[in-house]
Amino acid sequence: MRKTTLLLLLSACGFLSASAQTATKMEAESAAYENCKLVEDGKYSEGKALELTESNAKITFTYGAAESGKYTITVGYDGLYGDKVVNLSVNGNTATFNTTEKGPGEAVVGTYLMSQGDNTIVITPNWTWFRIDYITIANSESTVQFDIAQTPLDAKASDAAKTVYTFLYDNFGKKTISGIMTGDMDKANGDVTQHPDVQAVYQASGKYPALVGFDFMNATGINENDAWYKEYTDKSIALAKDLYRRGGLPAFTWHWRDPSRKTGEFYSNDQVKTPCTVKISEAMNADGSWNTSSDLYANIIKDIDTIADYFLALQELGIACIFRPLHEASGGWFWWGTDGAANFVKLYQLIVDEMVNQKGVHNVIWVWNPCTVNDGDWNPGADYYDVAAIDIYNNAYDYSSNYAAFDKLRSLTNGKKLIALSENGPIPDIDKEFAEDAVWSWWMPWYQTWGGNFVDKTSKEEWTKCMGDDRVITLEDRSAGWDTYTAIQSQKTTTDAIPHLYDLQGRRVSKGQPGRLYIKEGKKVIWK
Repeated sequence: MRKTTLLLLLSACGFLSASAQTATKMEAESAAYENCKLVEDGKYSEGKALELTESNAKITFTYGAAESGKYTITVGYDGLYGDKVVNLSVNGNTATFNTTEKGPGEAVVGTYLMSQGDNTIVITPNWTWFRIDYITIANSESTVQFDIAQTPLDAKASDAAKTVYTFLYDNFGKKTISGIMTGDMDKANGDVTQHPDVQAVYQASGKYPALVGFDFMNATGINENDAWYKEYTDKSIALAKDLYRRGGLPAFTWHWRDPSRKTGEFYSNDQVKTPCTVKISEAMNADGSWNTSSDLYANIIKDIDTIADYFLALQELGIACIFRPLHEASGGWFWWGTDGAANFVKLYQLIVDEMVNQKGVHNVIWVWNPCTVNDGDWNPGADYYDVAAIDIYNNAYDYSSNYAAFDKLRSLTNGKKLIALSENGPIPDIDKEFAEDAVWSWWMPWYQTWGGNFVDKTSKEEWTKCMGDDRVITLEDRSAGWDTYTAIQSQKTTTDAIPHLYDLQGRRVSKGQPGRLYIKEGKKVIWK
């Protein structure tokens, strides 16, 4: 996790009227701006741009939409020094984009909902030192439709993994699974409901989350044999077992400590005194293939096999898990993201191939977690993950659905993958999720312990409202456990015949697509 808070700022400025049906270009220098430098250079549109070098810089546009609807925003920029991250919010709903060009370039930020009349568009730095030239706003006529595989990517998936994936598939678009990340394990006693982070959710809402996150960060590395490190992982595994027994979902992250053993860190930047400087390419030959005789490659395989062995032990018990390796790579703050997208992809694929094909791990639902919704180059390939997930930290008490990021992630994966909010601060409001067509498979606030206090970034009123909603799955809803779960249990499959045709996300459709599975009169049918 990187604790970068997205700025959600609203401000008023002048009014520009435009038709919702045509693209509108708005020059940055004509907007209201604060703590920005006006640059005059012939290479920019109208000869001017705004330079953002201060963390409190802000550009505010007001767009007058002729009608309510979805609008795609494109930004003309100059990256100055290359890859930077920029926040863009519309009426308080934020997504990020990357400036990948030194010199003028364009980025399609995403699709936003706008209401008829004034809409406030704010650009602020996530990373500074870039220039904004203009934005264009165009009516969005179409959205990528979901067409998700009904089975996990692993052809040899265990029965438990198939059941968990079916559960995720059946509920996607209809319900969101509640979650929480765990941190401190000092007081863990094997009862997941008594863990301090899980208890924090219970104290705030009166219910327990159905998904609980754990971390393999102490399972490998220079200190892996130290008693405290081993105990931390053992306690996490014990809680995962208890959670699964109760019908919950264990979700593992891996903050992978320096495989070279030169440091004990996973951060590659100044967040730590001795950052990890290892490069993936140091374990490769000149042609980009793995140097299987190198010490670093041997350590990488050793670490992967260590994690595999933990999953294998759970597999023997009939337990399936969610696994999110190599998260937030393009941000560059972790060592696995400092050597470019191509090498990251090779490392991600190596993890999957080693665990699945060499070690026989078949109880994992695989998650690819890009740093931003623009990380197409970092996609390890559709055959290597089941779920695409993103991490979004809104300001405290901001319960946005984050629909702009949801929609961009859907486009990034061509609608072929389940979509989850793998880390967050405040939880999305469940009413907004449905109203704005951004129903995440699950969300998982970061931990309350270790001074995180992320549960407190959602009010008790909002916690109670959302956890008490039938569209949010809690641990109490899973009391029947995994053994009794059957596919499409949320559909009427045995009684009260459904007179219309529905897709597997529960949406009524007028006709089907050939070869696709639907629900008609309470039964699954293949449309011909």
